[in-house]
Amino acid sequence: MPTSQAFVVNEIDGIWHKAIKVPGTAALNQGGVAVIESVSCASAGNCSAGGDYTDRSFHQQAFVVGQVNGTWHTAIEVPGTPALNQGGYAAITSVSCTSAGDCSAGGYYQVRSLHLQAFVDSET
Repeated sequence: MPTSQAFVVNEIDGIWHKAIKVPGTAALNQGGVAVIESVSCASAGNCSAGGDYTDRSFHQQAFVVGQVNGTWHTAIEVPGTPALNQGGYAAITSVSCTSAGDCSAGGYYQVRSLHLQAFVDSET
């Protein structure tokens, strides 16, 4: 079965550097499909990104990841979404950062009745 992995790449002084797999997504992405949906940078080297991955039950889950001083940290499942995502279909679709460490993200999750619901999350 083909797999897809989420990646990030930094641009420094106008030069694009080597793409890397989003740290931590290998552990999360047991179902083999992960993507970045949105990236926002508050300043050079300080960014946040979000997207989705497929867990071992082949449910789509939402994740976020942050970059601090040019280093990407470990991706995590969006806190609170496991309880909300009873239908197994969640993602971050937008990220916005106003300053380093102050970001908001929005996306969707699916309830048991298979209807999609919107959610927001923030980092301070």
